[in-house]
Amino acid sequence: MYFTGQVDSGLVNNPDKIAKLDTSDQKAIEWLENHHIFMMESVTERKYKLPDKNYEKVIASRVSGLKNPSFSLLATELQSFSFYNPTLNIMGEPYLNPITKNSVNKYLFLIEDTTYNGADTVFIISFRPYKEKNFSGLKGLLYINTNGYALQNVIAEPAVQDKDIIVKIQQQYKKIDGSWFPVELNSNIIFNNAQINNFKMMGIGKSYLKNIQINPDIENKEFSYIDTEIADDATKKDEAFWNKYRGDTLSQKEKNTYQVMDSIGKAEHFDRKLAGLEAIMTGKIKWGKVSFDLNQFLAYNDYESIRLGAGLHTNKSFSKWFAFGGYGAYGFGNKKWNYGGDVNFLINYRNDVSLNFAYQNDVVEPGVTQFMDYKTSLLSTAGNRQFYLTQKNDIEKIKAQLNFRTLRYLKVYLYGAQEKVDVTNDYYYRQKIDDQTTVFDQNYIFSEIGIAFRYAFKEKVIQTLSMRYAKPTRYPIIYAKIEQGIKEMDGEYSYTRITARIEKKFHIKNLGKPSFAIEAGIIDGDVPQHKLRSSMGTNIGGFLIATENAFETMLPYEFFSDQYASIHFQHSFGALLLKVKKFEPEFVITTGVGFGSLANKENHQGVTFNTMEKGFYESGLLVNNIIKLNFTTLGVGVFYRYGPYAFTKESDNFLFKMSLGYAF
Repeated sequence: MYFTGQVDSGLVNNPDKIAKLDTSDQKAIEWLENHHIFMMESVTERKYKLPDKNYEKVIASRVSGLKNPSFSLLATELQSFSFYNPTLNIMGEPYLNPITKNSVNKYLFLIEDTTYNGADTVFIISFRPYKEKNFSGLKGLLYINTNGYALQNVIAEPAVQDKDIIVKIQQQYKKIDGSWFPVELNSNIIFNNAQINNFKMMGIGKSYLKNIQINPDIENKEFSYIDTEIADDATKKDEAFWNKYRGDTLSQKEKNTYQVMDSIGKAEHFDRKLAGLEAIMTGKIKWGKVSFDLNQFLAYNDYESIRLGAGLHTNKSFSKWFAFGGYGAYGFGNKKWNYGGDVNFLINYRNDVSLNFAYQNDVVEPGVTQFMDYKTSLLSTAGNRQFYLTQKNDIEKIKAQLNFRTLRYLKVYLYGAQEKVDVTNDYYYRQKIDDQTTVFDQNYIFSEIGIAFRYAFKEKVIQTLSMRYAKPTRYPIIYAKIEQGIKEMDGEYSYTRITARIEKKFHIKNLGKPSFAIEAGIIDGDVPQHKLRSSMGTNIGGFLIATENAFETMLPYEFFSDQYASIHFQHSFGALLLKVKKFEPEFVITTGVGFGSLANKENHQGVTFNTMEKGFYESGLLVNNIIKLNFTTLGVGVFYRYGPYAFTKESDNFLFKMSLGYAF
């Protein structure tokens, strides 16, 4: 795959026209005639087995200007591998396949021509969406061979192109061992918003499929939850290896590209800059055999105020099977030192089996369930809730945990832990020991065993040399946790806490992007407030920032429950409602609903809080992207609290917040 400037061939072959151009354009044409802007090659091995087992390994990679091979994965993500799926993906966007079932109801087909391929006939058929149909469709040409009435060639592009990026794909098929199979995939991309002088930037990708084996003997154990990965020695292949797989030797222009871009990349530290991008995605900065934890450097919340610290762990350069590390931090608001450490053993890489031992002396928010491997998206505003944590308890915790993966998409966590909790506000728990003894307790010991789950159906995991990340799945992600408090090992409380959470984001063409998050739980047994469910409120007055999947108008810790359910829904219309030149605000509507109850509320004293038996309701409207400052966007939102728990003063039910986002 290579990127270059789109220079009209008529201009290149006409010296007189070139002579009339600006000097900078003349130099740009001369440079583009001898170099590409960017170029990469890769050799991959791919295995597939019905119904959905897939594995692709990059065994060789070369990227101009970079030693990091991560960019080699880009070419495999441009289009679907086959044109026979009901939905086709082009540049990450889904489109209805014109040859899927019932497509004749949505697409117009016309026979444009008929050709002959030996004894076989090839029908050339154009297709495009019917004008009155509103769906994500394609337009292009189908070449149907009467030998099996299968695709021999297809050229397609989105019927409605994005104004910034224009893309067109081609797939060519050949009959191999009695089956038609793709042998070449081509992608052409034009970037209308990126130019080299006055020439638009374009990308051209070509994938050639060779050494194809139909119905080989492949065992299930050859597949795992990792869909795509890069071999450790992918960047160390010599020219003899590359020449074995290249369709042709490198042209002089391609050799020039590698030579020049490698020199520029070394001088401008391209790999270091790419490592910075990976650090943002992983939260870790690699330095030799250790990696620094970015989330430990600086944080802010209402309870600790500014929190400064540092944390590091060993990485794969130290050992592939063993890692250890720790952190230390100081909260200036509560004037407390926090620290912790852990040791991790990777027992089985393929099935993600690991054993972890951890110690923690820190502060923790009461009333929140921490789901295993739960991460908020880099571009999500859900992380803003950290600003509104007005209450935390001092804890000392030891934990042992075994992780493993099963059923391909299910990750299981088995653990045992002991947690000592010291309450830091006026709350105390009234515990009746016997008829003569009642304890008003602010210090607890919880001994606990538990099991947790994360299930992401059809989730594809990509493994690079330095990081592992999951591509968004089209299905909901389910988290669940069962915690059993025991009175052995100094434990003071016996209880069962069951919690589940489900999240999903959609993309509906011409309607926008709806999403929801549902969480529910139940606690069997009397426990202090630390183990109850808090209300996730983010209304503390003053300067406020909108927060996804949280109650915007609810006060922090206004409600506590031992049985609860909540749903947060939002729908983004994107720029569908208003678009004036470069001004494209994003309109988002939101609604949050919560229910909860608490048995034996009289045992919880010292602070005032409520329960949500009657139901808590709020809705809001956000207008994002009003102002863009580099990669940051600013907007405004208004939220309204209503229902049984609305404030008496009507004006108090309205809350204005600023929306903070990111534009990449």
